[in-house]
Amino acid sequence: MVSTILGGAKAMRDAAQTYLPKFPQERDKDYQYRRSNAKFTNIYRDIVENLAQRPFSKEVSIADGAPKPIKDFVEDVDGQGNHLHVFAGELFFGGINNAVEWLLIDYSKDVPANATRADEARIGARPYWVHIPAPAMLAVYSDMVDGKEQFVHARIHEPALERDGFGEKTYNRVRVLNRDPLDGGGYAPATYQVFEEQKGKDGALQWVSIDGPKPISIGIIPLVPFITGRRIGRSWRFHPPMQDAAFLQVEHFQQESALKHAKALTAFPMLAGNGVTPPMGDNGKPAPVAVGPASVLWAPANPNGGSAGSWAFVEPSATSLRFLADDIKETGQALRELGRQPLTAQSGNLTVVTTAFAAQKGNAAIQAWALNLKDALEQAFVITGRWLKIDADVEVMISTDFDLGMGDDETFVHVLAMGTGEAPIISREATISEAKRRNILSPEYDGDKDLAVIIREGGEDE
Repeated sequence: MVSTILGGAKAMRDAAQTYLPKFPQERDKDYQYRRSNAKFTNIYRDIVENLAQRPFSKEVSIADGAPKPIKDFVEDVDGQGNHLHVFAGELFFGGINNAVEWLLIDYSKDVPANATRADEARIGARPYWVHIPAPAMLAVYSDMVDGKEQFVHARIHEPALERDGFGEKTYNRVRVLNRDPLDGGGYAPATYQVFEEQKGKDGALQWVSIDGPKPISIGIIPLVPFITGRRIGRSWRFHPPMQDAAFLQVEHFQQESALKHAKALTAFPMLAGNGVTPPMGDNGKPAPVAVGPASVLWAPANPNGGSAGSWAFVEPSATSLRFLADDIKETGQALRELGRQPLTAQSGNLTVVTTAFAAQKGNAAIQAWALNLKDALEQAFVITGRWLKIDADVEVMISTDFDLGMGDDETFVHVLAMGTGEAPIISREATISEAKRRNILSPEYDGDKDLAVIIREGGEDE
């Protein structure tokens, strides 16, 4: 459902049989017309984009003291030139939508078993992170190994798109990461194997191994989950935090489509001819009547002495349309509340305390997710260090300091009061730091340089 919503209007229309079902006895051509013209305002995506950006107003980085290979790795964590900050942002966005998102810490293939670090550097071998969306994780299982929960099996959908002449061809593939159980307890070192769906000699599709099984040299399945949902027992299934918002978005889609369809059926006046004999076409049926600003309609007197015919427009009352429009507005507002938006569009109708509470409630959830992301990235660095044969127990720095307190700048007056007056209780540096935290001052603001300018300007005034 979430993948379809994020796909936009086209995806929702294509999946209309699921999200915009046919009316009873509705003809196929009428349904296809209604489906192809269905209206979709993607409030859900706007909500998630807003939530997902909050921890990333400052760059995601690692604390000082990390080994140089890790510092270099941060600049390109996925082998595609993406900095840790960019990769973390994509992972966070997916996690909010899917309740869990996966990070695979992989390594360059076909590296000789006895290769030294110098040999690996020469051939460009290196670890790299792979973002695996939740829908691509077909199955995952874990067990207690050496006193802690470790993954023992995972199946990942990895469709491959390759150039085929001047076209493209998609190969349906699944990667299997596995640790076989041992007879005496415990599990064997991890292996990987890639399967591809191919046509057999009889034309039937079958899965064929095209790579492996081969050992994963670090011995474990290098997977890390980023979790935002509530885990269901010991399984790797979750209650999605945005599930209710997604269902309400579908409801909003249905309401908007219903209103648009109702407008097409009722909001356009229909011409009625009362007591008018219609002209007949060559097929023996009444000919269409041309209407418009350059057309004149005649209603001649009845030759038998009866009353003359008349033309009139029939236009239904708009009461029902107003009701549908109001219903859509209420659903949109409820959807934004579920998304924990600050409700700025309605702030004029809310008290300061209510607005602050709504914003703070949202921030509490996002801060918890940001801390989960921090933990997931730190685990990923530990596994990256195992590939590099170094200790990479580093601290990831993610901002969780955003939109706290009353959600406005009025409270900054109290900060200024503490930093000024005859007996200030906080320093000028602390006041500037708080102003930068609230985005009142730019993060690039340099207090020392500005103080020098203030002193120089003061001297010029004298």
